[in-house]
Order: sequence, then C-alpha cells, then structure tokens
Amino acid sequence: MSAKLFSFRWDIDHRACMTDGMPKVMKVCEDLGVRNTFFVNMGRSTNLREWLGKGVTGSKAKLNDMEAINLIEKIGWPRFLFETVFSRRVGHSFIPELEQTLARGHELGLHGGSDHVVWSRRFFDLPEETLEADVRETLEEFTRLFGKPAGFTSPGFKHDERSSRFVSRLGFKYDGDALGGTPHHPTAAGKQLNHWTIPVTICGPRTIPFLEWHGARETPEDVVIDELKGIIANEDWVVMYGHPCYEGVNDKLLHRVFSTVQEAGFEFVTHAQMAERLYACA
Repeated sequence: MSAKLFSFRWDIDHRACMTDGMPKVMKVCEDLGVRNTFFVNMGRSTNLREWLGKGVTGSKAKLNDMEAINLIEKIGWPRFLFETVFSRRVGHSFIPELEQTLARGHELGLHGGSDHVVWSRRFFDLPEETLEADVRETLEEFTRLFGKPAGFTSPGFKHDERSSRFVSRLGFKYDGDALGGTPHHPTAAGKQLNHWTIPVTICGPRTIPFLEWHGARETPEDVVIDELKGIIANEDWVVMYGHPCYEGVNDKLLHRVFSTVQEAGFEFVTHAQMAERLYACA
C-alpha cells in the first residue's frame, strides 16, 4: 500500500451510540467528505446478571477505572438502569439509521454475538462451538438486514485462535482484533488463515481508545492534537477507534482530529477498502 491511509473504526456497542453519537459523527464525516467503518452490536449491550452476582467484581473494576470513562459516566444512571433491565438489542433497533449509514458510503461490520457483556467477561470460558453458533446467528440476521459484512470485531478485543478459526470459516475478509503492529494473517494451530487482521495502531493503555483515555485525564484539546500530529508524522498506515457515545458526542474534537489527519496527507478509507488493497498486494 503506497498511499498514506487512515481508517477510523467505530464500535456501536450501546443504543446511546446510535441516539447520541451517530448523528454528530455523520455530520463531521459529511463536512469533511470522509467515510468510516462502524461495527454493529446486533445483540444487547448490558446484562443485569453479569453486573451482579459473580460479575460484581468486574463491575466495580469498571466503575473505578480512572484511565477510562465508563458507560454510566457516558449515559447516566437512569438510562443505564433502564437499558440493563430491558436489555433491548442495539443494531436491530436502528435499522433505518444503519441503512442510511450504508447509503452514505460508510461500512458496516459485525461486532460480536448476541450479548456484548457476556463476550467481554466470559469469552475464554465459553466453548468454541457456543461462540461460533452465536456469531453465526447474528451474522445471518445482519446479512438479511444489511448484506454480508466484510469485517468482524470481538467485544473488548477478547479473541484467540478459536475466534480466528470461525471468523475464517464464516467467510469474513478481515477481523479487527488486534492492537498495534501491522496487517497480518492470523494463525490457528500453527497454520495461516485466509482472512486478514487489521489492527488498531493508535490507542491508549490496554484497550482504551486514544481520545477517551485523554478525556479521562482531562488533557487539553491542543495537547491531544499535538500528540496525534507527532504520532502520525512518520506513519503511512493508521487506524484509530472509538465509540459514538463518547468520541462521537465530542464532535468538535473529532472534527479537529479528522482535519489534522487530512492536513497530514492521509487518505480516509474504510476497513473494507484497506482489506481490498491488502488482498491486491498479497
């Protein structure tokens, strides 16, 4: 890939991503003439059982994490409790809006299976056949509504050789389940699989998005932009990620980020377009 390529990946985990963030993201993209990639959770985003009982330790850790901005901070307690109790599905609830996203030239991919919290917290305890059956079911629903997606991402970047195998079996062209590094073919049992892994290259600690991490630290916007300029100055291939319910809501900073990337000479592409170029160069 000879051109300087930039792709912004959005994970639509929660209904607030669609109601609060997506309209502003679409406006920024239209203003600057760019296209993004959106990975859609077709299932529910919160799960009362996983927040209570045995999951309470993980819940406390989420709430006390000072390097990230938790979901309750993003949407408030009343909405969090309402969605946790009623567990409404995300992607299926916003079909016209997601169809319009496609019509505007953006890409939609599949984000996990039917329960975002279960995948994030208990992925490594679940059998491969259970995970694959869940993804197969949500993939069928996604395909019926929006067409076959090129890409797949795991909630919380929780993945291993099992998910790589069924991502390949289900015919995805790429996954986004990596942080750092360059595009590569994942392996399972020592064998290279056919699809590509397209990693996020700019991120905060652990799996915290770059802009959210700075938001939790209350970093001044000018400092954030200067740091971004320094990171991309010598790069030819960049991938960032975020969530519409945070980075999308903060649309003024998002506009500055996208403008900075354009001014540095990068071409905005979707992940699917990146994958097409990777296959062409292979």
